[in-house]
Amino acid sequence: MQLGSLADVVTALTAIGALIAAIAGAKHAGRLFGIEAKRDEAAAARELQSQASKAFAWVATRIGDRDFYGVVVVNSSEQAIYDVVVRVTGANEAERPPVRLTILPPGAYYLEESPEAYGWEYASRLRSFEEEIRPVTKSRKRRILGMSFRDSSNITWTRDVEGMLARG
Repeated sequence: MQLGSLADVVTALTAIGALIAAIAGAKHAGRLFGIEAKRDEAAAARELQSQASKAFAWVATRIGDRDFYGVVVVNSSEQAIYDVVVRVTGANEAERPPVRLTILPPGAYYLEESPEAYGWEYASRLRSFEEEIRPVTKSRKRRILGMSFRDSSNITWTRDVEGMLARG
């Protein structure tokens, strides 16, 4: 065997080893890129719904000489939300006229049931009442059926009867 051919074999084996190492490194880098891309997508989704996740509603009762039922609508973000619609059932489990608000500034608001055409009194800050406003937590008859609104980025969101948030 000639010395030159031995050197050629060693060089060829070294090149093949380097190629295998490069392929393995590329595969590993691809996996890491995929993981980072998923992480970035999840962070972007969280950012996108950060305001929407801070808007919700529940049925409540104002405790006084007689109990008054209503809805608490909350926007705990730092910006207003728009075109709010909250679907609610009443004492007989029938759906009441929905709560409709053109704008909901940051804060918690109480709207009491009303026999008038709109079905609800004007929204008042939750803390403006002297009486206790207690959440209705055990009634299957009085409950929120869903909620929809538009955030400050002009994205429409919905909450279903279970409170799950979805873009929509």
